[in-house]
Amino acid sequence: MRAHHPAVIRILAITLAAGAFVAACDGQRIAADAAARAAADSAEQVMYHASTVVTSNGIRRGTITGDTVSTYDALTRFRFRRMEIHFTTALGRPLGLLTAPAGEYSLGKGLVQTSGAVTISSDTSGRRLQTSAVRFDAATNQLAGDSAFTATSGSRKLSGVGFTSDPGLFSVKCLNQCSGSLR
Repeated sequence: MRAHHPAVIRILAITLAAGAFVAACDGQRIAADAAARAAADSAEQVMYHASTVVTSNGIRRGTITGDTVSTYDALTRFRFRRMEIHFTTALGRPLGLLTAPAGEYSLGKGLVQTSGAVTISSDTSGRRLQTSAVRFDAATNQLAGDSAFTATSGSRKLSGVGFTSDPGLFSVKCLNQCSGSLR
């Protein structure tokens, strides 16, 4: 048997090590891609930069848009990532804007639930409300939250735990541990 030159053996060893490293990295990427596909596969549809209208008894309450929208339950439940809700009056005039990192709209119930750093800004009253979770009921046209919040109007400030309000933030009502006033 012929003896191999030490330089050839070193090059062969380096090539095999590099190949093993690349294969290991590829395995991690493939596993991460498979996990992302599995989450998306449970959705009926995944749409990008999509929107839907929020209505109650034929009255348009606003429009929800999202960077990524997944649909579930025979297209009756929508899960949004980086969502915005543009609230409107019954005549279509702007009322306010809600932004949140995530949310879900149940078409049958007419309910929107948001989570993350939620901000609601009024188009007409100049008020702003910040909290970590908000529910919107299209039937009653009301916003509600159970967590800590801060609402501002110019230099006035209202804070507490739990609130109800209309989408234009005209009547923000604090439920617990209230401090300050918007009036």
